Amino acid sequence: MDNPKFWDFLAKQNQEDFRSSGTAGSCIEARELIISLPEEFQKYDREQLLKLFAMKFKLEYGTDAIAALHHNKAMTNYHIHLIFSERKLMEHAEFKKASRNMFFNEHGKHVRTKKEILDEHGEIRKGCYIVAKGDTYDIRNFQSKETIFKSKVFTAGVKEMYTDFINELVKEDQNKLTVFRHDGPYLATKKIGKYNPKEAEIKEDNAKRQEWNHAVDEALTAGLPEKKICQVKKDCIQNPIHESIKKTGFHPDLLSAILQVAIRTLLDLIRTIPKKVHKEPVFNAEVFRRMQGVRKDLLHQNQMIAAARRRCERAQVFSAEASKPANIFKRNMKTKAAKELSASLLEYEKAIAEPDKIVKRAGYKNVAAFTRAYEKSCKLLESIRHKEGDKRSALAKLEQYETAAKMQNQKKTVPSRQEIRRYCKIQRKNYRDEPSVFTCKYVTYFLNQELLP
Repeated sequence: MDNPKFWDFLAKQNQEDFRSSGTAGSCIEARELIISLPEEFQKYDREQLLKLFAMKFKLEYGTDAIAALHHNKAMTNYHIHLIFSERKLMEHAEFKKASRNMFFNEHGKHVRTKKEILDEHGEIRKGCYIVAKGDTYDIRNFQSKETIFKSKVFTAGVKEMYTDFINELVKEDQNKLTVFRHDGPYLATKKIGKYNPKEAEIKEDNAKRQEWNHAVDEALTAGLPEKKICQVKKDCIQNPIHESIKKTGFHPDLLSAILQVAIRTLLDLIRTIPKKVHKEPVFNAEVFRRMQGVRKDLLHQNQMIAAARRRCERAQVFSAEASKPANIFKRNMKTKAAKELSASLLEYEKAIAEPDKIVKRAGYKNVAAFTRAYEKSCKLLESIRHKEGDKRSALAKLEQYETAAKMQNQKKTVPSRQEIRRYCKIQRKNYRDEPSVFTCKYVTYFLNQELLP
C-alpha cells in the first residue's frame, strides 16, 4: 500500500480496539515476516523485488503489506522485512453515529451511565469523555482481524509459498531453498537475534541439537533407514519432552539428558547394522561417478568418526583414572590426561561435522538429501541393467531362431536343373515313361514333396 495514511489508520483502529477490549499487554498493530534471500538476488532491482514480494502476499491472503530490503555488514545475510496487516481494508468507510449520549471511560471503553465517568465531586474524570447524540463516535476503515494469521497453518503455508516463489526466480539449482521438515529425522536449530539476552542458552541448545543431527548423518551413511531414525526421534526425543512438560512444566535444561539417551540409542542401532560389501555399479553418467566418490568419502568419514569416538572414550577413562584419590599427587599424569581428553574431544567434533561439509561441497542440502538421491540413482541403474539383460536374452533368442531358420532353408534348397535332369534320366530307365511327360510329373512331385536326396 503506497498511501502512508493507510498504516496510520490501521494503527489507530488497532489501538482503539485494544483499549476497548481491556486486554493486558501491548497492542499488535501489524505483524512481520523476515524472509531470507539467496545472494544472487543482489543483481535484481531492489524496488521491483520488494513490490513482487508484497504483491505476492496480498494476492495470496488479501491483506496489504510493505517490505524493506536489508543486508548485514559482512554481506552474508540478504533478507526482506515484510510488514503485513491482519485486517482487510473496507471498500467504503463505516461511520457510526450515537443514537443517544454515549459515555467513555479513561480506557476508551463504552460505559452505560454518566455516573461511571464522574469523580467524587461530580466532575468528569480526566481521560473520560461524552459523545453527544447524533455525533460520529467511531469510523471504521478495516474489517475485524483475520484469525488465520495467529495459527501454525499460516506460518507453514507462508513458508512454503515464499520458498516456491524464490525458487522460481533462482537460476542455479544449488541455490534453491527448501523448507525444514519437522517430520524428518533432523532437529531444527534456533536463530540468535541481535542483542538477545538468552544468546548463551540458545547457543548451548543449538550445540546439543547439532550433535543429534551429526549422529543422524552418520546413521544415514551407515545405511539405517530414514523411517527408523524418525521413529527413534519420536520415541526418544519428542514423546519424553511432551511427558516432561506435562509432569514438571517447561524445563529446557532437561533437553541435554533426553538427547544423550537418543544419541546413544541411535549409535547402538548403527553398530547392529551388518557390514555389507557395497558392489559399486558401473555407470557411464558423470553425475553418478561423482556421487560414488561422495559415497566413498562418507563411508571413510564414518570410520574416522568411529575411531575418534573410541579415542574419546579411552581418554575419558584415562582422565577418570587420573582423577582418583590414589593418583591425586601424580601431577604429570593428570596434565597428560587433560591434554589427551581435550585433543580427542576436538578431533571428534571435527570428525562429526565433516559429513555435512562433504555433501554440501557436492551441492546437496544435507546427508539425508544425498542418500535419497544416491539410492534413487542406484535403483535407476538396476532397472536399466534389468532392461538390458532382457534385451540381450531377446536378441539371443532371435539369433537362435534365425540360425534354425537358416538350417531349415539349407534343407529346403531347390535343386539345380542339371541335378533334376540327371535324376530323371535314371528314373526313366526304371519307369519307361515319355521323357517330357515324366520330367513334368517328377519335377512337380519333387517340388511338392522335397524328396531330393
